[in-house]
Parts: sequence; structure tokens; C-alpha cells
Amino acid sequence: MHAMSGNMSKVGLTKDLEAIADVGIGGIILFNVTHYVPKGKVIFNSDEHIEMTAHAAAECERLGLSFGVHNCDGWTSSGGPWVAPEHAMKRVTYNQAIVNGGNVKLQLETPSQRGGFYKDVAVLAYPALASDIEDYENKPTLKSSQKSLKLNLLVDQRIDVETNLEGTQKKPQWIDFNYGKPFTMNSLAMSFYQPPRKKGKIYLKTSEDGITYKIIKEIKPMNIVKFERAVELDFRNITSKYFRIESEVPLQLTEISLSNLKRINNTLARTSLFKIENYKMPTIKNVNPSSIINKDEVINLTDFMDDKGNLNASLPKGKWTIMRFGYTITAAFNVPASEEGTGWEVDKMSKESFKIFYDGYVRNVIDATRAVAPNALQYTEIDSYEVGGQNWTKDYEQAFKKELGYDLVSFLPLYAGKYVDNKDTSDQVLWDIRNFNSKMITDNYFDYFTELCHEDGLISYVEPYSFNGDFNELDAARKVDITMGEFWMHQRYQAGTAVSGARIYGKNVVSAEAFSARPEINWKGHPGSLKLTGDKAWTLGINEFMFHRFAHQANTHVKPGMTMSQWGSHIDRTQTWWYNAGSAWFKYLARGQYMLRKGIPVSDLLVFVGDGSPNSIIKEHMFSPALPKHINYDCINADALLHRVEAKENKMVLPNGIQYQALYLKNIKEIKLKTLKRIAELANKGVVIIGEKPQKLGSYAVSEKDKIEFNKLVDQIWTRKTTYLSGDWDTIFKANNIPTDLFIEGGKDINYIHRKTENEDVYFFYNPENEARTYLCTFNIEGKIPELWNQMTGEVTKLAAFTSENGQTKALISLPAEGSVFVVFRESSKGIQSIVPKSLKSNEDVTTTLTNDNTIDVEVKANGNYNFKLNDGSLKAIKVKNLPEQITVSGTWSVDFPDVKAKEKNFSFPKLIDWTSHKNEQIKYYSGTAIYKNEFVVGKNYLEENNKVTLDLGVVNIAAKVIVNGKDLGISWMPPYVLDVTKALVKGKNTIQIEVTNQWTNRLIGDENFPSESGMSRKNEYMPDWYLNNEPPPLKQRSTFTTFPFYKKGDETIPAGLVGPVVLKVSRIIKK
Repeated sequence: MHAMSGNMSKVGLTKDLEAIADVGIGGIILFNVTHYVPKGKVIFNSDEHIEMTAHAAAECERLGLSFGVHNCDGWTSSGGPWVAPEHAMKRVTYNQAIVNGGNVKLQLETPSQRGGFYKDVAVLAYPALASDIEDYENKPTLKSSQKSLKLNLLVDQRIDVETNLEGTQKKPQWIDFNYGKPFTMNSLAMSFYQPPRKKGKIYLKTSEDGITYKIIKEIKPMNIVKFERAVELDFRNITSKYFRIESEVPLQLTEISLSNLKRINNTLARTSLFKIENYKMPTIKNVNPSSIINKDEVINLTDFMDDKGNLNASLPKGKWTIMRFGYTITAAFNVPASEEGTGWEVDKMSKESFKIFYDGYVRNVIDATRAVAPNALQYTEIDSYEVGGQNWTKDYEQAFKKELGYDLVSFLPLYAGKYVDNKDTSDQVLWDIRNFNSKMITDNYFDYFTELCHEDGLISYVEPYSFNGDFNELDAARKVDITMGEFWMHQRYQAGTAVSGARIYGKNVVSAEAFSARPEINWKGHPGSLKLTGDKAWTLGINEFMFHRFAHQANTHVKPGMTMSQWGSHIDRTQTWWYNAGSAWFKYLARGQYMLRKGIPVSDLLVFVGDGSPNSIIKEHMFSPALPKHINYDCINADALLHRVEAKENKMVLPNGIQYQALYLKNIKEIKLKTLKRIAELANKGVVIIGEKPQKLGSYAVSEKDKIEFNKLVDQIWTRKTTYLSGDWDTIFKANNIPTDLFIEGGKDINYIHRKTENEDVYFFYNPENEARTYLCTFNIEGKIPELWNQMTGEVTKLAAFTSENGQTKALISLPAEGSVFVVFRESSKGIQSIVPKSLKSNEDVTTTLTNDNTIDVEVKANGNYNFKLNDGSLKAIKVKNLPEQITVSGTWSVDFPDVKAKEKNFSFPKLIDWTSHKNEQIKYYSGTAIYKNEFVVGKNYLEENNKVTLDLGVVNIAAKVIVNGKDLGISWMPPYVLDVTKALVKGKNTIQIEVTNQWTNRLIGDENFPSESGMSRKNEYMPDWYLNNEPPPLKQRSTFTTFPFYKKGDETIPAGLVGPVVLKVSRIIKK
């Protein structure tokens, strides 16, 4: 639940939570978000806010709902105004000077700092590189097309002050660097802030005369933290007198450095300030010795500088580079948060800092909620990690030496992109730095968060992945109670880390931020449009949906009301479909999630993600050759591979019983010796190994003895018959007697999931097509009856069309468009007569099932002759005739529109039409539920024994509740809109009532024909007084109020209402 911009009320919380409980949703995580919605009265973390949160907890306890909170304001990540700079995320900072040897007395400038925070680490000197001297002696003159630009701030070695370059596509702005003579540039570094969604490009240009410029390269910045950008471009010997940076977008510039230095490529990523996954990290480029610092010539001058930066030291003759290293904060902050809830992101490498952060808000919530509702608060969550990297903390260098066994100080120039000793040494130390940083974040942030939760009797929820966080994602998941993924309606699924992280560490529930959406979904979204996206998430391993999103409605008089700005699927109590299609959909989800928590998952392939940092999971597109859909896989990190995997009977087994048939190795160009030893142990016990050989041991601290053992182990593993460099997956599996778990004939792009209990096997898959499909499915199961568990209705049907032999069961399964099913094996099929699936020519006219006593029922939907073969080899023939003709419910329909703004609410429809084609604009733009009534007559032949009568509603937009002769037949919310009405019919006249619901879209479009009446503007600082005081909106012509303008006047309406035709159809059950 998202409380937006401090718009909260107790009465609104109560209504929201009662509506949630009414439809069977289990609980909430309360977020506070400020994102383009005007403010309310409630200030984050104030006494009033904490009291409001406690009220929500108390209501959850009263209603039987679970309750939790996000750990800070906003949705990322862990920050707040109570986080002092010394407890914020930190990064290495530095500056340098060139001096002549001898007695050196020098005031060293303090390196860049942010937030007024800086601490020294070390002062180092080394014989100056030629590039250092060139940069020092050949300073450019700067000029800009924009007179107001403060040019001196761009070359002061500081990133804590900025100046604005106001470039646009129509009027680019430029900065010239005039060296007066040819200057060879080998690298370009920039840091700046860039406003979001501004179109345009940035270029590097050169000129020989300062008049005519040519483009050298388009500059594509890296996203460091939210709006902070950085540029690292490595060239080789671009020589010119004039260089120009030209921008078509506005930039808040902090620093630009054109340098002769041949920097280590991708320095920011190699030092954990920008994320490039380890497997993507480009190889470090070769340089000549003149560009390399000799570690043995580095002199530590730290003790010769006082606390004011005065250096008094003696150096040998020659030119020396002096570098002062320290650390400041990254300046990352939590977003999108209120002004009162925004602050520095907490240090992810310090337990001391995180405890202070945790106590600053979560502790307040714990104390207040437990005072009024002792059992309500059950969990807290860390949501999206979007706050960038961190590469230092207090006492970092001591912790590094303790962990890695060597002193980092002499290697500090690596943080400035300078080579130390040689290319390989530089690479190995940087590899250690990234691995150590990941470990520090995992230990002191992700793991410690769960420890604190447990101390307070809470469960931890975490999204343990990031597009810009430099940590190993599966490591981050290891201690979390419930890992979370996310999936979006435009088919972006981020589930792998959460699923694999839960499985390898023995956690059964895998949650997800579910049905996140971009603005195009808005109020148009409904259960039928969301279902398929959720079905796919289930097949990926998600078994708990955390709806994104439900907006808290502080004002209880508005509809549809508050939004989360433009984001998310609108899963709100104010939705037209909340109590009909919504209620039915939530039951569907509850049944499905119950099934998907049974037993343990079954996957045949285990994929090792490598030792290097940062890393995540291996995605489908990364397999070469491509992995067939019928092979499911999980990913594993080094920690779980070392400590949680055992080899038994040529398989790998986890403590929770999950088994894997083969191990696939990825990203192992560099590997740790202990990991390689573990792989050798598995290989020696018969486990199938697939993957390229590692090339070397990672880490700087590797002995010659280690290298010898490395070579020996590689030879040992990759000379085994069950080890493969690569190859066709099915061929390898067949050669090692690994059967296919589920093959769906005709289902090339179909995902599935398999779970196993002691006595049951549970499969789930779905039809991704928009038309009905029949699949011949081959399961790796023998001797059990396939049962179809229909989560739409809760009904269980035993299939009759199956065979079971040679370790497999073949079954014919029909699914409607975008339909899905659970296939369960639990009952023995020994001695049971069944139908050979391929003997059924068409599944459209015939459905075969087993009764409770395992005799065959054949449902026939059309007159004709039907022949099929039984599993004992015998042939059976069925002849059906005299099925009654279908009946179309026609004539005039009486239709009530209870929410129209008119006295007359009942209308006659001579025929069924789309509401948007109606001449009356009240109906054309109607949103809500309309009640259709009619009558029809059935004859005696419809009610004969063994007849089954279905009601096909035809086209429905979007959901229908059907009542026949006063009997409620339930809600239909997905095509085909077909219900069984057999038991509701009577001979002669029958009454029918169909309650049809559409979305809010049409009414919102219709209201755009009228002037705005609410007084609300997204540009206003506060919501209107009537809203804040929970009063009805001052609407005269309009019917709706909402906080984001998804529609405008003249937008096209969407189909609405019951279009039909409404038809009764008869089929016959033949018992064999």
C-alpha cells in the first residue's frame, strides 16, 4: 500500500484495509512515497505519522491481516535525514600534486568532499609518470559559449561544487580547451548531474585552428547514482591543440578532466562505483612501462602530514607525484521521498551505521505498533536498490588486509585509474577490491538487516538485486527470510535472483513486486488483462504476489481517486471491478499460490554464476547453445556451492531435498581455488559438469603452489567423460540418462514449473496464445493419473486421455486462450482403463475424464460418430445424435445503469451493443456495473439426464456476474465467458440477470469534456482543502476525480458492456 505525499487519514486506512480483507488479500507493506502528487498534512516519521502507522497496524490485527513497512521513506533504499554524513555511503576521493625531490613542505589541498564530510586515508608519493608531468605542465585555457558558466569549477579537482551548462538540441552549448600547442589526450573523465528525460547528445570534438571542429566521439554517460552521471573514455594518442565538449542537454557540471594519462579502462566499475557485471568487464588494456607505477617505489608519507594537510617530508631527487587519498560520502539519498523523509543513504558496509538508521524509523514503528497491536507488525522490507556503489568505509583498509592478507595502501593509485606494478597485478587487486566490497555490503547491510529483524521478532523482505549496486546478488539473498523479485506488464521479469536465492538457501516462499506497470496500463488494467503476466511469473518460481500497487485513499469520497503518480497497475479498492472480477481473481491467485508452495521445486540444471564480483544470475539469453524450454534451471553462488551442496548418486542435493542432475559453469575465467576444489569433488562423484575451463586463479594473493594445484585440478575435471566444454543440451542429457521433465508438443515458448511432495507431483503451465490450444504433454512420471486442478473454480478433474509407460505419462490437455492449469499426479493408475491421447482426432468436440471411481466419461458437444483407442488396445465407438440446438437469448434487454448522473437509470436494449456506440453520452462514457435482465425458454430436451448445459456470454467487457432463476452462478472474468448452468435451469421460462462491469477509462475520458472542477493541480504544493479535510469533491458536471491525467478530451474510448451473443449450448455425457 502506497501512502502518497503525506496524504493519510485513519478513516481512509480503515476503509482500505477493510476492502483488502473483504476480497481475501492477506496483508500489506506500507510505503510512504512522494512522487508528483501534491502534499498532504502528515509528515513522515512525525508523531502523527507514527500514530497513523500504528492505527493501520491495529486495523490489520482486527481484520486478520499481516502488516509491515518499508524501512524508509520512498522506495529506495535505506536512507533518511537522521543519517549523519559519517554514517552515509562512502567513496574514495583524492587529488594530486607534482613536486621536486628534496625537502618538501607543501599544503596539500583537501580532496573533493560531499556533505561536509572527509576523512584522510593515506598520502603517497611515487616517481612522477610522464603523463602526470604533461598534465601538470600543460594546462589548457578554457572558454565557453555560455558566459555564465564558472569555468574554474570544472578543473579544480572537486566534485562537490557545480556550474550549469544550459545546452539544448536547438541551441547546444560548448566548452573549449585550448592548449596552445599540440596536446595528446589519452583519457577523458567527467562528472555531472543530468535532468531526467532530456533529449539530446553530448560530443567530444577537436580542432586544429579553434574554428572548425570535427566530432571525435559521442559521449554516453554512465548512471552512477540516480541523476548523477560520469564519463570515462579511454583513447590512445588523440593529439590536437583544441578540444571541445558540446552538449545538447542541460548539465550540472562538477568536473572535466582531459588527461595524457593512459588510465585503466572502466576504473569506476573496477572500483565499485559503477556496475559492470564481472562477466562483462572488459579486459584491462596493455600499456607501456612508462605508464605504470612501480609499487616498490611508492613511499607512504601519511605520517608526515598534519591534520591540516601540511606535508613536511624528504624525497629523493627527481619529480614526484604526491597523492592525498581520503573518503567522503557518495551523496546518494533515498527516493522518491518527502522533503522531511529524505536523507543520506546509510553506509552499506557498517553495522554501526545501519543500526543507527534502523532505530531512526523502524524502531519507532515497532514501539508504536506493538503498544496498540502486539501481533500486527510481522515484517519490514528493503525494496529496490537504486543507490549506486560504495567503495570505502571507516577502517576499510584494516578490514581488507585481514580478509585478503595484504596491504591495500600501496595500491590506492588504482582508484585513480593508474596502473600499479603491471597490468595483471592491477587487474587482480581490483578483482579483490570488488569481491571484498560485495562481501562488506552483504555482511553489514543485507545480512545484518535480517539479524535486526529477527532480534525484533520480524521477518525480512528484500529485493536482493540491483541495476547499479556492486554486490553479488545471490550472496545478498542468503540470509533474507523472503526474497522478492519484480515483474512488469511490459514483460520485464526480474525473478531469477529471488527464486534461485530462495531455493539454494532453503526458503519456500518467493515474493514479487507484482504487475508493476508503466503509464499505458493505468485505469485500463483489470484482472483479465493481468492474469497471463502473473501466470508466467508463477512458472518462473514466484509464489507470492505483492501487488504493485494499491494507493491509500485518504479521502473517502473520491473515485477512482489517488494514484501512485503514473506508475503501477491500479489494484485499488476504488476500482469498478474490485468486488467482482477482483474478488474472483484474488481467489484464483490464492489457490495457485497454495499449490506453488507445496513440496520442493524440481529443476534439472544448476548453474554456477562465478566467483567474480559483481554478479547476478544467468539469464536465458546467456546460454550457448540456447537452453530448451523443457530444461528448468536454478543458479548458485560460491557460498552455497561450497557449503550447501552434496553429491549423491551422481546428483547434487541441497539440504531441503532439491536435486539437480547437472552443473553448468559460467563466468569462471577467473576462479578461487577453494571453488575449483569443490567442483572437482562433485565431478569425482559422478556429477555431470558443463562449461569452459577457467583460465587462472582470481586474487592477487595467489602462490606458485596454488597455481600448480589449479592446473592439476583443471586437467582432472576436464578429462572426465562426464565433463563437457559445451554441446547440445538434449544430447548431453540423453548421454547421461537424464530424462526430460516435461515436454509440451507444440509448446515451443511455454514455460512450466514442477514441484514435488512425498506423494505428489505438481506441474503448472499456461497457454500464451490468444486462442485455444490442445497440447500433447509428456511428463517424467509413470503410474499415476494426471489430474487437472482448475484454480479458476477450485474444481479437480481426472484426465482419461493419457498413457503411462516407459517412465513417462503422455496426456492430452486443452487450454483456452491464455488459460492455465495445474496438473497433479498423486493417485495410482494401475489397472485403470484410459484413452490413448493420439486416438482423439479433435478435442474441441470431445472432453474425456475419469469419474471418482475411475470410469471414463466422454462429454460430446456435437452430433456425430466418435472413435478412440483404449490403453489395453481395444477400440471404442460412440454415436451421438439429437443434441438440442443452441438457444440465443434474444429480445429486448432491460439494463440498469445505477451510477449514471440522471434520474432515469433504466434503459431498454433491443439488441446487445457496446456501450460506447450508444447515443446517450451517459451510457457511452459509463464506467461501473450495469445490470442486464431478460428471459428465455428451454424445452424438456434440454433437461434430459446426462445433458450438460453451458451459457456462453460471447463478448464481455470486462466481467460478468450471472444469476439464473435467482441462483448465483458466479463471476466470469476471462474469456471464454462460459458457465455451467445445468442445475439452475427449469423447464419453460427462465430468468437471467447479468451484472456487467467495465473499467474507469470511459468515464474519465468523458469527464474531460467538462472543465476541471476539483481545484487540484499537480503543480500545487498541497492537495485542495476539501481533499485534505476528507470532504466530498466540488464536482457538478464531472463524476470522477483522480491525481494523474492519463486521458484527455477526445481520446478513444475502449469497448464496454455485454456485446454477446448470449447462447445456451448442450453437450452430452456418455459414460463408458
